[in-house]
Amino acid sequence: MARERAGLTKKKLAELLDKKPSAVTQFESGKSGLAFETFTRLVQALKIHPAYLTTLLPESPQLKIETCHFRANRSVTQAERYQAVRYAQDVLAIYRALERRGVTFPDVAFSTYEGPELSERKIEEYSITVRKNLGLGLGPILNMAELLESIGVFIILLPCECAKLDAFATWIDDRPCIMITADSPASRMQFDYGHEFAHILLDENRSSGDPLTERIANRFASAFLMPYPTFSTDCPRKFSLSVFISVKDFWHTSIAASMYRARQLDIMSERNYRSGIISLTREGYRRSEPKEFDRPLPTSLDQALQLVSSDTTISDLANEIGLYQEQLIDVLKTQGISSETISSLSPAPQKAKIINFPAR
Repeated sequence: MARERAGLTKKKLAELLDKKPSAVTQFESGKSGLAFETFTRLVQALKIHPAYLTTLLPESPQLKIETCHFRANRSVTQAERYQAVRYAQDVLAIYRALERRGVTFPDVAFSTYEGPELSERKIEEYSITVRKNLGLGLGPILNMAELLESIGVFIILLPCECAKLDAFATWIDDRPCIMITADSPASRMQFDYGHEFAHILLDENRSSGDPLTERIANRFASAFLMPYPTFSTDCPRKFSLSVFISVKDFWHTSIAASMYRARQLDIMSERNYRSGIISLTREGYRRSEPKEFDRPLPTSLDQALQLVSSDTTISDLANEIGLYQEQLIDVLKTQGISSETISSLSPAPQKAKIINFPAR
């Protein structure tokens, strides 16, 4: 696990330890113990707290890569997926540490789908049903992160080195979790949340990366964020950048996603859609769209840390989950934890008392 967190293959770690790959396999399986010198070199090679390799830490959630729904992206290696999963596991360990301190996070407030395979038409109906069950109506969802956290989803922000993954989702210990790249554009994050929410609702027991599964997740995200009854009356039939910027501003979805939705619903013709895409490409807006709104970021972890800040320190948490304090602070910053909250968990060292002895 620690090796995967560091993004190292067995062969690479063996080279750093001056061992054979088979020796690393023996270490990881528990079939062979570690000499103190090897243990020290292992800690240094993996840049981890020594406790991370022991059984002294409280039991932490075990994320299994085979249960995670990843996008079908050939440029992403299996080592990169493992690294992202292990990073997410460290963040989940923070949630567990807070729960042990009495913090209660929102219960899961939705049911997963159980029924026959959904067609694309049925996905449209199902997305409206989900909205109705959540009391959302048919208007825009301005902040998907806020919505998902309120119904019991843990959101974990991934560091920039995981950017190629975009996002992935899984269930762990009856808790739905969405992992998403921290620095994605706001409109991209909104759609990625919707896509991963579909996997949470529909695909707990499905294989990852299946083209049909991904297509259905995209359709659900479109239908959930831009429901047909209301979006169809608001969306233009022809491309105009200024008009689609206003659509983006109102619906909090990207221009590209709004245009695709318009084409999906036959609001825009294929010719108008292609013309619009060409215009966006010419302006360089396919990669970076104009007029982004505020990024929908999670806040529950920051709020939970504030609740325990009077009797918990960075040092306490770091020791409990097996990270160095500097590593934990980096993780918290990636999770969007405010500098004020981090400071409240890092009490100023007490000044040494100076005692003046009377002269003899």
